[in-house]
Amino acid sequence: PGVSDVESFGERLRRLRVARALSCSHLAQRVGVTEGAIRQMESGQTKMASFVIGLRLAKELGTDPWYLANGVADDPEAQAGADAISLRVTALEQRISKLDDRTRET
Repeated sequence: PGVSDVESFGERLRRLRVARALSCSHLAQRVGVTEGAIRQMESGQTKMASFVIGLRLAKELGTDPWYLANGVADDPEAQAGADAISLRVTALEQRISKLDDRTRET
């Protein structure tokens, strides 16, 4: 993968927030920042959250702080779990794609 394929902190933050079905406003309230601060982090205007806010974000998003910051899990077991989930998501996406193809054919 090229450099442009690497997920940024903001992209990862947004993906995790959306996966947890949290609005920017709700996440902001839970970690003690403004909605604007969350939006700035997600858009890349703020490159990285402060240490304490990063820890709070990771807790609310149910992820490892190291993963939130760097995109790589610090804990090998957590990485293995993330890999397993990734494989399951890929399998589900493939099934959905096949169902979509069948629907279009009929």
